[in-house]
Amino acid sequence: MKRAFIPCLVALLLTIVSHAQQFRWVRGGGTIYDFSLSGSIHDEQVKYMCTDHNGNIYMLSQVGNAAITADTFHSTPYGSTDNIVLTSYNCNGQMRWAKLIGSSGGNCIPYGIVADSLGHIYVAGNFPHNTGTFTLRIGHDTAISTDIYLSEGLIQFDTTGHFGWIRFVGDNSAATFSGVGGLHNPIALDGVNNLHYFCYVKAGVPLSASITSVNGVYDLTYNSTGSLLSVVELDLEPQFFLRGAVIDPENNKVYTYGEVNTAGPVDTFFAAAFDVTRHRIWQYFPGHGSSNALSGIVLDKTKHLHFSGGAHSSTFSFNGDSVSSTHFGGDMAVILTTDTNGNVEWFRFFECTLSVNGFSSITLLPNNKVAAIGTFAGQVLDEGGASFVTPAGMGALPYFAVVNADGDLLTMQHLKGDAGAGGMAAAADNVGNIYIGGYASDSIYAGLPAIPAYHTIGGNTDFFIMKYGVDCSCTSSPIASHTDTGTHTVGFTYTGTTTGIDSVVWNFGDGSTGTGIAPFHTYVASGTYHACAIVYTECGSDIHCSDVVVVVIPSGIQGSSQAGIQAYPNPIRDELHISGVPQNTNYRILNVTGECVAQGNLIAGSSVISAHALSAGVYILEMSGTDGLRNMVRIVKQ
Repeated sequence: MKRAFIPCLVALLLTIVSHAQQFRWVRGGGTIYDFSLSGSIHDEQVKYMCTDHNGNIYMLSQVGNAAITADTFHSTPYGSTDNIVLTSYNCNGQMRWAKLIGSSGGNCIPYGIVADSLGHIYVAGNFPHNTGTFTLRIGHDTAISTDIYLSEGLIQFDTTGHFGWIRFVGDNSAATFSGVGGLHNPIALDGVNNLHYFCYVKAGVPLSASITSVNGVYDLTYNSTGSLLSVVELDLEPQFFLRGAVIDPENNKVYTYGEVNTAGPVDTFFAAAFDVTRHRIWQYFPGHGSSNALSGIVLDKTKHLHFSGGAHSSTFSFNGDSVSSTHFGGDMAVILTTDTNGNVEWFRFFECTLSVNGFSSITLLPNNKVAAIGTFAGQVLDEGGASFVTPAGMGALPYFAVVNADGDLLTMQHLKGDAGAGGMAAAADNVGNIYIGGYASDSIYAGLPAIPAYHTIGGNTDFFIMKYGVDCSCTSSPIASHTDTGTHTVGFTYTGTTTGIDSVVWNFGDGSTGTGIAPFHTYVASGTYHACAIVYTECGSDIHCSDVVVVVIPSGIQGSSQAGIQAYPNPIRDELHISGVPQNTNYRILNVTGECVAQGNLIAGSSVISAHALSAGVYILEMSGTDGLRNMVRIVKQ
């Protein structure tokens, strides 16, 4: 496992103001009261979000049973306690359209939303209409009052908001009514735009002409016309259900996270992978009992899984690896990355002084970066040193962190709300704009200078959506990269995107920072330093880091060099080969403190030095000829 850790750029990283990446706008909506929401839902809030290939944003929000206002959208409820509002905005924050989904005979609950590449939006949820006198309404143009035993299902819209179709799970029977519903049922798209609905079903529900359910999770696969293509049960214990899923577009494997629907087991959350037949490949639990939780999953283009999560404890563990907080005793928010076999590659954690801290969602950005969104109160401290505190007079607030594929922190930002707010959902477009959704108790705003705030219209909370990103004229995001040369005074060269550069900021890994395209930095002590270049352009920012091996040659070890001598391979494992030695030569291997750890003789021409006895680390190979000339080479033993 690789532990991601870079020292913070202190104030420099988090206070640089770029004209590119910034808070752009906030929108919201809700009802004048929402105390009547059912179950564990107490606030009107954004639950799920997605973007389409044109950069439009879609969000599913839970609202109560009162007149609903959202930007230019106004509607009256359809009778049930819980309603769903589906809203769409463009990149500039203009509302494109909105739909109210509600029933006069039951509470509508959203489970997920995705957009395919064919111009369709899919919404999963519970859409009841429990007797012949009750009606399910999808906007003001679609009403469904038949098939009264059906509730769990999928709705298709096009990207302009026109209703396409609705498909329910099971048949119109009492067995379906009692056997479907009540748990989260996520959706995901495969590589050919088929929609997979991972639905928990109790025994006795007819799922197709030939398949009747037993207790468990089923992969119900539909094409874009709404035809049911297949029904496959997942190889999963009957008390387990899913909260999120992603599908590898190339091989159709499924990666999921979920929860145990019982108070019995110690571990209540899990992650699992399934092959094309939905046979389970692996399953792991975040450890330390019910205090560790998972909240989101994405698969990047390099076949790495990224999870968001949190811990009501000082330790978070997964598949034999763990990370522990070191400063505060409050909750810990975590980004966890694994390979597709579930092996941990790195954690990134964010400590908090209070028991209000955790990520609720994660989204994939260009260049395999990820952004995790959550809520905090008190002081949050990133493991690398970045920190912020809830402003005076404000309650809990939303925040997000962006890391690259190696876990290096690019930015960490928080929103502001005069009476408290929370971050619940996130989505990103193909340029790198981040959209944050959640709930606000009074007003919600962010930035320096602050964007105009959204003010709630009443009730416990309203839902909101906020954009953090770039101008809508941008069509691509930058890619950072750099090289370095030298062993003591190191020359760095930025080699990434050059169009529209605002600045390049360097973190040299020893607490020092710098700017410019090609800075030099002199290190005081030998060692391995994690050096990072962050590029800010008119269309975004990116970070690239690499380990720099530094050798500060101890005093007394000086001399001129002999040309033509080569030492390889470097780094070494077992043997070091020396070629181009002009004469019989004495050699010494020195550690970074100047202590001789090995010595011997080299014959003219080529020789081999055994490295078996060397511990892993950085060394200096000093070669002294009979003519008094010396050659010194930095070598690294793995």
